[in-house]
Amino acid sequence: MNNLSFLISFFIFAIKHPKIGKQILEAKSQSQEDSKILPFNYSEKKSSLDQLIKFFFPDHSNIIEDLTKQTNELQNHGNKFFNKLKSETYPSKKKPYPLTYTLDNQSGLFLYILCKIVKPKIVVETGVAYGLSSMYILQALFENKTGTLYSIDSIFSPWQSKEMIGSAIPKHLRENWKLIFGSSSDRLKDTLTTLDSLDIFFHDSLHTYKNMKFEFETVWPLLNQNGFLISDDISGNNAFYDFYSKMNLESFVLPQNENSFLGIIKKL
Repeated sequence: MNNLSFLISFFIFAIKHPKIGKQILEAKSQSQEDSKILPFNYSEKKSSLDQLIKFFFPDHSNIIEDLTKQTNELQNHGNKFFNKLKSETYPSKKKPYPLTYTLDNQSGLFLYILCKIVKPKIVVETGVAYGLSSMYILQALFENKTGTLYSIDSIFSPWQSKEMIGSAIPKHLRENWKLIFGSSSDRLKDTLTTLDSLDIFFHDSLHTYKNMKFEFETVWPLLNQNGFLISDDISGNNAFYDFYSKMNLESFVLPQNENSFLGIIKKL
């Protein structure tokens, strides 16, 4: 798809879906504002996966290797899914999201191990795309034989479809999955109201300061004691830094690919 076709298709889509078109324009405006602010450098704050698990769960530090091996089949499934997409053209119906949208395996392993140990009843995530993070969480819930993942996501472009949201998730893991269709700005509060409380929250939707701040502040009061607030891509703006600094909270950082970081806060 060339630039002109891209713009025309987007323009037509925005006319047909004025609410989403408005959200897209607002997101672009927010991103432009975010780019004017120098983000906090998390390089000196980072910890390895082993360090994080040993810190949060010292009694379980000896099972990290075994738990990691248990995801081999899941990782093979993910690799096959994304290898098939490499030959597809982006953007298109078959490849609605760039492959850079996917969570790296270290972060996926952290989510899996965290859910295996915590055994959460309720996990909420915003932003799904192909569903790599969802896949790791759901694998843990499946093995735990308890818990539900509520994922909030929507369609924000003409080449996206509801069918492709979470398309990487294996069928046998979907029993513990509920997709809430819509943007987090529209659906997060209502979803949390129906749940009353939650054990783990994972942000991976629109990475603008305004949206991230909204999600963190909305979720925190309902997060159970010893629950976890986790955010992908915290280095694009200062929403995560400002949140934990203002609340005087201890934060942890797991490095990802291409200078990206996963932010983690435990509610004590």
